[in-house]
Amino acid sequence: MKQKNIIHTGTLALALMLCLILVSGCKNFLEIPLPTDKLAADGAYLTDNSAGAVITGILSSAASNSAYGGSNNNESIGYRTSLYIDDFQLINPNSTSNTAYLTSGVFHANTLTAAYSTQWSVLYKQIYYANLAIEGITANQGKLVNKNQWLGEALFIRAFSYFDLINLYGDVPLATTSNYLANNVLARSSKALVVTQMINDLKQAESLLGTTYLNGLSVVTPNRARPNQFVASALLARVYLYNGEWANAEAAAAKVINNTTAYELVAPGLAFLANSRETLWALAPMANTGATFVRDYGLYNAGMPAQAPTSANMATFSMTPISESLFNSFEANDARVTNWLRLTITTASPTAGRFYFPNKYKTNVVGAEFNIVLRLAEQYLIRAESRARLNNLSGAKTDVDAVRNRASLGGITATTQAEMINAVLKERRTELFSEFGHRFYDLKRTGLIDAVMNVAAPLKGGTWSGFKQIWPIPATDVIANPNLTQAPEYN
Repeated sequence: MKQKNIIHTGTLALALMLCLILVSGCKNFLEIPLPTDKLAADGAYLTDNSAGAVITGILSSAASNSAYGGSNNNESIGYRTSLYIDDFQLINPNSTSNTAYLTSGVFHANTLTAAYSTQWSVLYKQIYYANLAIEGITANQGKLVNKNQWLGEALFIRAFSYFDLINLYGDVPLATTSNYLANNVLARSSKALVVTQMINDLKQAESLLGTTYLNGLSVVTPNRARPNQFVASALLARVYLYNGEWANAEAAAAKVINNTTAYELVAPGLAFLANSRETLWALAPMANTGATFVRDYGLYNAGMPAQAPTSANMATFSMTPISESLFNSFEANDARVTNWLRLTITTASPTAGRFYFPNKYKTNVVGAEFNIVLRLAEQYLIRAESRARLNNLSGAKTDVDAVRNRASLGGITATTQAEMINAVLKERRTELFSEFGHRFYDLKRTGLIDAVMNVAAPLKGGTWSGFKQIWPIPATDVIANPNLTQAPEYN
């Protein structure tokens, strides 16, 4: 992948300074930045080159941060939520061999404390820099030719960050400015208020962004690594679905599905390749920022052989196969089993067994695969569920069957609304497993999580209570901000 396709060279020194700051850490929630942060931000929106570099810096930071499977890939939302519910298991759940195993065990056993809140800090840092960008671009829009692209991208990033925050933490502080004095005393806003902000941001982004994929120079690129109008529509469809706005979700998903010039369902083995026609938006390895392969490969594969002598030996490659429950949800002859799962067999007793691992990402070759965040199959399932809830069963069947046919399965036979909704939810599980928290979020939004986890938690050696569907936030933030409360039952 050539550098010019995603990030450009020769940008202003101030913009480069901000990009470096973006990939550095923040200690506390929306912490006041160093003076150089603000100086960089104030001067980084005077030209299109520097404004584009700032947004590139935010996307680069997202591509490499732990919430989305960057360097600390065992902290990613997809991994941790899959362990937390009923999709993943630990090979040796009581192991204390390393920190990663200990941390994974906390999520696997549903014994979270405020010490395990990485996503909170990462996502709020992302929002802070999106807010800085929105303010800087708006203040200097008269100087920027491509202001619509930069502003649309920043608004999208803010909405995308809030989506995970509310689904992990429930009601959260709604920060829409870079005013640290105000942000550091914010109380939790209702989830409904945050959703309204997300919808407004995405609708504005949809109106500002163009229909093609552009790079940091606002030049058309084959890389689908920055949001365009259809990407904003896709996330908007997801937000509408989660908010129970079925007609709006159907319409937004249809915008994406109907763009057959750009998007189509592809064979399962091709779906996760870089810039596949199924990709709507992906986080791509960024040049000059520690470019690497998609970290899911290292998390679930890492070159594990098809046979291992013991489970302990197998765990040196990957400690997290899928659960028996998830495996049993696949039907016979499902092409996703052969293409998106990988089998390793242990050969020594008493631990002989068959272990299936996620295998959507198959290589450590940099640039061969991108970390896909939004893809077309989800849009079909969003529209299918929306149609089912609107009692358009034939339309729902058409959409579900499109996804199933790609998996070499026949059409569904659901005849009632309840059967159709259940069929869609089952298809979401087998289609979207291991990706960005879908299963955890689906169980919560449909009210099924307590029933599922009351069965699943004991099988993992833990217990379940309803309060655990909301994750705790950092104790340091609760102490520092008198208006911010911890999630119930975690005090």
